[in-house]
Amino acid sequence: MSWYEEHGADQDVVISTRVRFARNIKGYKFPHLLNNTKTAELTNEVVTAVQRLDPKSFHLVELNSMNLIDKQSLAERHLISPQLINSKQNKSLLINKNEDLSVLILDEDHLRIQAIKAGFSPDQAFKQAKNLAVALESVLEIACDQEFGYLTACPTNVGTGLRISALLHVPGLEHLNQLKYMIESLRRSGFTVRGYYGEGSSEQGQMLQISNQITLGKTDQDLVNQFKTILSVFIKQEREARKNWYENEQIKLQDKIYRSKAILSNAYLIGHEEAFNCLSDIRLGRALGFAGFPDYTDILTLIYLIGVGSIQKKEGQIINSEQRDIARAKLIKNYFADVTNNKE
Repeated sequence: MSWYEEHGADQDVVISTRVRFARNIKGYKFPHLLNNTKTAELTNEVVTAVQRLDPKSFHLVELNSMNLIDKQSLAERHLISPQLINSKQNKSLLINKNEDLSVLILDEDHLRIQAIKAGFSPDQAFKQAKNLAVALESVLEIACDQEFGYLTACPTNVGTGLRISALLHVPGLEHLNQLKYMIESLRRSGFTVRGYYGEGSSEQGQMLQISNQITLGKTDQDLVNQFKTILSVFIKQEREARKNWYENEQIKLQDKIYRSKAILSNAYLIGHEEAFNCLSDIRLGRALGFAGFPDYTDILTLIYLIGVGSIQKKEGQIINSEQRDIARAKLIKNYFADVTNNKE
């Protein structure tokens, strides 16, 4: 079972939580300065180390050997950044079966150790990523300075090398025009707010990412505790915004949500953006307790299946825009029919 098929705390607002550690190995330049020989040497060293620690859990994916569709699918599941899809450099990904723990080799740093969990699960994600990071330090010579901490390519990662983030669904705050004030407050508190796909992306389906910005001068646990405090406030504010929206505009809100459900249940042709936005409305309907709506896990699975790369991967071939829209509509319509039949 993949992580996105599981339930997590506060899943009405928090879609997922991710913890990532940036690490570099002594004796090697940063990735963008490595030649092909050193790139292959470092990749082999990391793969050997991971397999030595856990010979069965991880499989290796070499991004340069993948086709465009497969790389797009990885990005749509937040396993790599969209910027890596067209990268010509030799990068690799070690990933476990559940896709909740991975090691990205030779991105901005030599290693990006990532754990991702459903819902608001900072402690669980931190423990999983930290355990692998510590284990790798026992078999690899990691670059670390006594004064500055872990040395990284980007100065904002120097220190613990820890980035903790959450993907949030915030339709209430957006509708009541409170989101911009919350974002300003977060940035003043040292947090970064990005779009659905992270750095360089825009908000999509009322979903955004929040992460810590600075790691220097704080311990891992300091960062986790601060993140939990800030996000708890954000979750509370979003729930209150939804409550106010529903109390003041009940008919309009119900109409908006059920229209989206009708579109997804009946469309013969639907683009990715429209489908994504409709699924955002369906997710809100689920959170408000509307009867006959899919579970959060099913909605997220659908979101991951309808992307440009993922829908082509499911079809098993490269298809044009209209063909994708037809395949996407059919996939969603069949799913909603199955949900209705199962509930009868």
